[in-house]
Amino acid sequence: MNLQPLYDVKSRLEQAAIAGTGLLAEDFRLQRAAEGIKPLAAASPVFAKIDNGLQKLLSASGEERSGQLLDLLALVDAVAYTQGSSGVEGELLPLSQTGAGTCELLSYGQLQPLLEALNGTGGGRMNLIKDIWENHPEYFGDFRVLPSLIAGLGEGYAELAALIEDILKAQSPGITVLLKKDFDPAGKKDMVRRVEVICALEGQKATEWLKEVLPEAKKDVRGAIITALGADPRNGGFLLELCKGERGASREAALQSLALQEGKEVQEFWEKEVAKNGSLVRFLASASFDWASDLVAAGLQSRIEQALAKAKPLPQESLDELLLWLSSAKYKSSPAMRDFWRWAEEHLGAISQIKAANGKSLKFEVQLIDGLFFILCATAPLSDLCLELWEKDGEGPRFLPHALIASMFTRPAAEVYDRFAPYVLTSKPLVGNRQKQELHDAVLKGLSCIHWDEVQERYAVHNAYVISLVPVAGCLSLYAPSAGDFPIAEPLDPKWIGRLTEAVWKTSYLGQQMPFSYGERVDSFDVCLAGLVNPADEAMLQAIVPWFRRQAEETGSWIAYSRWLLKYGVSPRGILADSMKKCKRAPQLYYVWDLLREAFETLQAEETAALLEEIWDAGFFCKEEKVRETVFNKTIADLRAGRPFPEWNTWWKT
Repeated sequence: MNLQPLYDVKSRLEQAAIAGTGLLAEDFRLQRAAEGIKPLAAASPVFAKIDNGLQKLLSASGEERSGQLLDLLALVDAVAYTQGSSGVEGELLPLSQTGAGTCELLSYGQLQPLLEALNGTGGGRMNLIKDIWENHPEYFGDFRVLPSLIAGLGEGYAELAALIEDILKAQSPGITVLLKKDFDPAGKKDMVRRVEVICALEGQKATEWLKEVLPEAKKDVRGAIITALGADPRNGGFLLELCKGERGASREAALQSLALQEGKEVQEFWEKEVAKNGSLVRFLASASFDWASDLVAAGLQSRIEQALAKAKPLPQESLDELLLWLSSAKYKSSPAMRDFWRWAEEHLGAISQIKAANGKSLKFEVQLIDGLFFILCATAPLSDLCLELWEKDGEGPRFLPHALIASMFTRPAAEVYDRFAPYVLTSKPLVGNRQKQELHDAVLKGLSCIHWDEVQERYAVHNAYVISLVPVAGCLSLYAPSAGDFPIAEPLDPKWIGRLTEAVWKTSYLGQQMPFSYGERVDSFDVCLAGLVNPADEAMLQAIVPWFRRQAEETGSWIAYSRWLLKYGVSPRGILADSMKKCKRAPQLYYVWDLLREAFETLQAEETAALLEEIWDAGFFCKEEKVRETVFNKTIADLRAGRPFPEWNTWWKT
């Protein structure tokens, strides 16, 4: 349909509106346009209406023309707008997802809070960015956001800069075009982060660019580039040359990267380096190649043999180097390394005689035993070795933690429980008290390294390496989880929780721990016990909930045990007030609010109101009339009326 007559009518009506209606009857151009619209009027009712309006306008009296002109012009404008279009010929395709950002169907108003947080200053921005990242991750890949996100790598607030770096690492590899643009090889921390993001996104493909910018790189940026080169197994020769020419921190970065390379030349280089300077073995701590494992095994055994041969107190520098070689045995399970552990087990008696410079025993045999325990790392060869050493030791306490963890890695959960749970006694033995407690504590020590990973939803062994000059007693101790935790073969048998709550000895070598940031301390036994519980396992909850309710009443640690109960979806009602009374310190109003806020998010509003009543009825805060009326009574009424739990600033000022 040719719509030109419509646009001609629209143009003439607009001119008439400007010139006035006095000469409208003599406007031959408008009359000609009116004639042109008639074919369209025959084809469509709306155009027929326009044609009828034109005829009325042209024949109207002078007093009526103004109103009719405006009405007709409004109708013509509306019809013209409905016929508008834009675009080009061809198939409609989405924007490429591999380019430098995407074009999300988002208004500027939707992106504005994020952009203001990224480009602004002051506190509170990190929580907003984190919240948007969790709920709308697609915002961050938009081409309007990426420049601000990249600029945020230079954020002075280190935690926020680290968050931004993690967000960028989760984007499409195509954004590296923006990261490489304006890259300054002699820059500061923001350029270091750019290198890390580029390498995380491109992997080995980043090698060419890294080598291109390396000649101009300085200080920390140079170190970051050299470190990144270690991720490409083709860079062995290049890194060897860097190790010969670099100095200071840059050479250390080159050594760290070279430890991740394979090849005869690399092996020969390291053999010469550690022969000249034994402390350089620290760079091999993360290397798992057999050549690195053999090298560390030989060096470690040689140094122990030298210490045994001297029969003199060990100087501090020799002790430091010995511990450094022991810590470098992590991730290593070659046949030579397994032979070293067998040799060490046979010589534990002699090793126990090595003395420190002050003449006291080093207890280095304990360091060796614990060293093996903390480097199991889910490797099948070391797991088999630990079971072998335990059986050779007559299934005694020395290698019992090792055997337990090794079994967790390789055996069914029920089999592990049946084999090791009997060592955790639930009634006091009539004879052999000391020996049986040693076995008991050895199992607790092994279990202390197991934890439920809420993020991965699996059980894993903490990837922690601890060497101490103090012998570590068998106990439920604390080892912080890390990104390198190793999953066990099957989920923990739920029967362990009931067994531990009924255990005769609840060994707590680390004493009081602070599981939450409120200054409240509880026994590390319960901290680790809480870490073993999968909140979705009903059998575990049936055992742990009564235990924690009892512990809350007996210890007065109302915050920790109440929070654990809430974590399991259980209300602390019935023991909360009694636990508060047992506590030596009067409860603070803020801590009460924070606990009840969490209760409101976990439980029903009525249950939260009941907890408020329990605290009030127990006599806490009753001397403060304002607190009773506004904080307790009003909040209880609000909750039962369906209103949300108040914010702190609102609550205590109400």
